Amino acid sequence: MSESLVVPRSRRALAVAIALLAGTAAVSPVAHAQSSTVQSVRQDFNGDGYEDLATGAPYATVGGKKSAGYVAVVYGSAHGLNLASKKVFTQATSGVPGTPEAGDSFGAHLTAGDLDGDGYTDLVVPAAGEEWQQGGVARHGSVTVLWGGERGLSGGTILPPTALPYTSRITAGDFDGDGHVDLALAEGVRFGPFTRGGAAARTQDISVTDGDQQLLDLAAGDVDGDGITDLVSLTGPYDFDDPEDINVGHDLHYLRGTRDGLAPITTLKDSRGLDIEGGESVALGDLDGDGRADVVFGRPWSANSGDAPADPRKYGSRIGIVFGTAQGPQAGDPRMIDQDTPGVPGVGEPGDLFGADVAVGDVNGDGYADIAVGNPFEDFSGVTDAGTVAVIPGGAAGPTGAGSKVFSQNTAGVPGTAERDDRFGEAVSFLDGDHDGRSDLVVGAPGENADAGSVWGFRSNASGVTTTGSVSFGATALGTNPQLARLGGEFTH
Repeated sequence: MSESLVVPRSRRALAVAIALLAGTAAVSPVAHAQSSTVQSVRQDFNGDGYEDLATGAPYATVGGKKSAGYVAVVYGSAHGLNLASKKVFTQATSGVPGTPEAGDSFGAHLTAGDLDGDGYTDLVVPAAGEEWQQGGVARHGSVTVLWGGERGLSGGTILPPTALPYTSRITAGDFDGDGHVDLALAEGVRFGPFTRGGAAARTQDISVTDGDQQLLDLAAGDVDGDGITDLVSLTGPYDFDDPEDINVGHDLHYLRGTRDGLAPITTLKDSRGLDIEGGESVALGDLDGDGRADVVFGRPWSANSGDAPADPRKYGSRIGIVFGTAQGPQAGDPRMIDQDTPGVPGVGEPGDLFGADVAVGDVNGDGYADIAVGNPFEDFSGVTDAGTVAVIPGGAAGPTGAGSKVFSQNTAGVPGTAERDDRFGEAVSFLDGDHDGRSDLVVGAPGENADAGSVWGFRSNASGVTTTGSVSFGATALGTNPQLARLGGEFTH
């Protein structure tokens, strides 16, 4: 398809974001980050009441520098996405610190939250490959905060560096229950409110990984329902002896939020006392409406554990669910869902990567969060690695697979056409874009148009996700260099 914007006839539009603080998961849908403090804080960079889209393209060429990276923002409006308001932020943008350099990867692993407590959502933008110096000390990786305001995002501040390089995930939540947005990262927590100079109110040094592992993903939410945000981390080994074993040793960990901050890390175990294999993506949300966030993780498998699928060729194409309880994540075996689960369209095949990314949000406003499951290497209609996304409903008993729907570029009403290597569904996200109490699905296909990449937005109604009014845009519509940009591979969480 062309990278020019496809405008829906209804002119309803995409607004991609995340609710960082929510009353309960049943009241305010979430994707990748949720807490259960009293007031909902939406991703609204300009404070006009409409949530705004932020998506990163860390592999994009900027000023001739490959993989310098950028962030694209499109502001919401009464009519949805307002393309006239679109803006691209790079390290060459006025007020943004730094200079675009090859390999900076500005725009990876975006996080949103009102860090300074002024009522406007701010955007946290890592540059994982940034090489810089501070006080004569060489630093690898940086994190810039783009500040929200009446006119949207503007200016920026580099957060003070930490001992560990900024190459891992960062997520936001209220980890001490004081009503301020905090940031969790590999080596601990920076508690809000933050100053415009980037200084945190206080810090907590605590590891969110266990042993010699790298941090793969983070999700924040109130798993035990006590009103304080908890943290779930997904870790994996730095080295693999066998490329086929890319998920072996990927563990899920829980850090309970308390009035003093995060409690020490514990590793989630199955019914036999073995570590639950955590795959490569994790999200939190209230799937069964009990007021506690449940843990959803994608692509779990283990050749050495009892929960491995009967057909070893289907390793790495499932999602797992661990339900929240008053004591934290439920002990025992997680619930597993794949394409062979009754009610889930399709058939599990080797290499599909069902669960490569997961997101959680309530698409029909029934009080039960639903799961978006990316399946970027799904083949169909003779097209290899075109990709699909499944939406699996929640319910009083949690998701079972029944009532699931699958979307692709060949679904009626979806802009574009499925093509080889599009990888539709490599990234997914949720958010209530039009403030109707329902989460809207957002999908990225970073392989679209020879790795230029594109983003799709879907509306939701009482029946769930609908293709009516869906939109799509690529790098050309943003006025950016499309070459190998892989737009749509990063959303805010």
